[in-house]
Amino acid sequence: MNKRSMTLGTLVCLSGLLGAPAALAQSGSTDAQREAWVVKARQGERDAAIDGLKALYARTGDTRVLDDLIALLVRAGRLEEALNACGPCRAEDYSETSLVALGGAARQLGRPERAQEFFRELTLRDPNNPQGWLGLALTHTDLGNVESAGWALARYEETFGRTDEYLEARAYLAARTDNTLGELQARQRLVERQPENDQEVKALYRLAVTLGASAAAQRMMSEHPDVFTEADRLWLRYYDAVASLRLADSTGDLSHAEQGLAGLNAVIADERSAPGLVQRAEYDKVVALATLRRFRDAEALAATLETRYGPLPNYVQEARADALSGLGRPGEARRLYQSLVASNPGKARDVDHPLYESLIYAYADAQQYGRANDLLERWKAEEPATRWDFTGTRRIDNPNFEKVRYLEVMLTAWRGDEDGAEAQLDDYLAEAPGSASLWRIKGDLYRWRGWPRQAEQAYREAADRRPPDSRQAADYGILGARLDRGQWRDTVAAIKQEVATRPPSVALEGLERDWREQRAGKLSIQAERGDTQGNGVQSSRDWRYETRLDAPRNDAGSRFFAQRIGIYGKYNGDNLYAAYDAAGYEFNLYPATLSLAVGRGAQLNEDWLAWGRFNYAFSDFWSINASAELNTAQTPLRALNDDVRADRYSLGARYRRDEKGEGGLGLALTDFDDGNLRREVFAYWDEDLIHHDAWRLNGQLFVGGSQNDTVEASYYNPASDISTSGQLALSYLLPLGYRKGFTQTLTLGGGNYWEENYGSDATWQIGYAHQWSLEPDLIVSYGISRQKAVYDGDPEYGNFITAGIEWRFL
Repeated sequence: MNKRSMTLGTLVCLSGLLGAPAALAQSGSTDAQREAWVVKARQGERDAAIDGLKALYARTGDTRVLDDLIALLVRAGRLEEALNACGPCRAEDYSETSLVALGGAARQLGRPERAQEFFRELTLRDPNNPQGWLGLALTHTDLGNVESAGWALARYEETFGRTDEYLEARAYLAARTDNTLGELQARQRLVERQPENDQEVKALYRLAVTLGASAAAQRMMSEHPDVFTEADRLWLRYYDAVASLRLADSTGDLSHAEQGLAGLNAVIADERSAPGLVQRAEYDKVVALATLRRFRDAEALAATLETRYGPLPNYVQEARADALSGLGRPGEARRLYQSLVASNPGKARDVDHPLYESLIYAYADAQQYGRANDLLERWKAEEPATRWDFTGTRRIDNPNFEKVRYLEVMLTAWRGDEDGAEAQLDDYLAEAPGSASLWRIKGDLYRWRGWPRQAEQAYREAADRRPPDSRQAADYGILGARLDRGQWRDTVAAIKQEVATRPPSVALEGLERDWREQRAGKLSIQAERGDTQGNGVQSSRDWRYETRLDAPRNDAGSRFFAQRIGIYGKYNGDNLYAAYDAAGYEFNLYPATLSLAVGRGAQLNEDWLAWGRFNYAFSDFWSINASAELNTAQTPLRALNDDVRADRYSLGARYRRDEKGEGGLGLALTDFDDGNLRREVFAYWDEDLIHHDAWRLNGQLFVGGSQNDTVEASYYNPASDISTSGQLALSYLLPLGYRKGFTQTLTLGGGNYWEENYGSDATWQIGYAHQWSLEPDLIVSYGISRQKAVYDGDPEYGNFITAGIEWRFL
């Protein structure tokens, strides 16, 4: 018998801990005393036996005493005490029996490294001990050492075959590595060998449900009726619903999500469902609603569950964040996504649903482009072009790399550098000209830049590179591009068909939103009031307002409208008023539009009026327009006061280079019935000089001139004149949420006005304005300005207040 030497002082200290009678402690051999304590444990006095064995081991250091002590401590669940039963001992000091017990205890306490020490020593001491290899396999699995775990199991299989214990370990390894099929194979063999093992039957049942094999799960219930209860059947229905949701997520077929939602609702409504099951079903219902893009319902349910149960699980929080993003509440969504990334960094770059992507979109929706860019740069540095497949033996394309590229291009455009975005995209297409996703991105970018015809071509390239059953996003892009350029006929019918028959998706919702907003009726009001001072001032006080009510567009893109224009001016102490009321119809004759209106004047002008305007778009860049206004609203008030009416005719051409620059030129004739024919020509150019995130610097140039016949007129009627001007407008956008913002604009301008017989003089203006964009419903603007104008050689200084509102009826 191997005994450890003990000092006298230690023996004296430990003798006070002995809980057994003195006679028992002092009589017989160590084995007899050990066996006596073991008998006491069998008789139910386990705690007393443990105390006795502790004292006996402290006195004798006998390894068999230690073995029994460790065994009793493990059975009693006193695992920490078992590991510390022999303080100075190393793994090699324990017997094989204790190595097995201590390895299991360490695993139960969540210390796989410590457990591995015991099992490794066991395999070194006895390579034919199956517990050693099983223990090594399990601890390697605990530590995520997949290859080492597989190696240990292979050694076990070579020596002992595919025993039940081997299959259980193999199933555990498969479960920890998300190898559902591997786990299924292992557990199926276990059930075949142990058909009466209820736990394995239930484990196999759960796997079948996880894989969506409802028929197999139902068959197991039929074959093992005694194993499953009514509660199990309700759980089956729950698992079946969850499997449908996962199938919808992996395939994109939302009909499965509808099935899953119906199953969850049935479980929740069943009075026999346990509270825990109802709670799980309600959590998953949030996911189902978000998947089906029923965002309001998803957010309302999530808020209710949070109040009822406390903090939501991460997967429910992610669904809630998705719902908040869909509801246009990116600030709240961003906070949830940030919390999820912090709690589970691995989800940030998840192959199927990377939280980085959702967080970047939330930043962009909140117009926090700088933060979005910082996060994108971090993600880009972490994401290689390829990744290992699930076997770890072959490199495949990394879908996240494509997502990073898409976001990189679009974020560059959103920040104001559309040219840079297009250059990036062209570089990517040069590397992969057959990439359908890159062509779709190009279509999105062209729509963003206002080139719908080129966008359609890009979307067609994307569709041609996709199989027929996965072209929806490109097809929706084509329909959206047609809406943008005014090709409503047949397009609207196609959109309605898609909305009615296709499952909801981001692309389809975007298309439906564009159609709804372009179709919507609206009310527009613009008003200006001025006070002017100077020698020979034309009007010391004036105002003008224009109100237009547009009906919703029909499926052909045409609509009715009504408008009123009111004008007031104070001339030489006289208050002059005039108004124009008209109703009309805007015909969509793609690629042309024709607007016709008839009505009547009021106050100083009570004659009938007829106005018409024609526009024709040759391409994404060039268009022409022509108009004719009988009894035009451009007639000066002083002319109306003299009972002079006027008709106006114009012809113009417009060139739109891109979203930053456009210009035009035109000519107009105003025929006064006092014999005066005013002839005007003009040209202008508008350019965004700088645009980065919230800042924008816009420049405008204008040149125009007119000639008039010599007639006796009280209205301003120069023989000829030329006006040139330039203007800079610096604006800053303060984001207020998704598609909402507050813009402040400071305007500075200068120019020159020349008039025949009076020479030329400088002109200038300065202004400050606000605009509240609460899209898609409402835009409100107002501003003040001061300017210098020149009439007949005399300068006039005016202060002006402007205001406007546009309200869509959505």
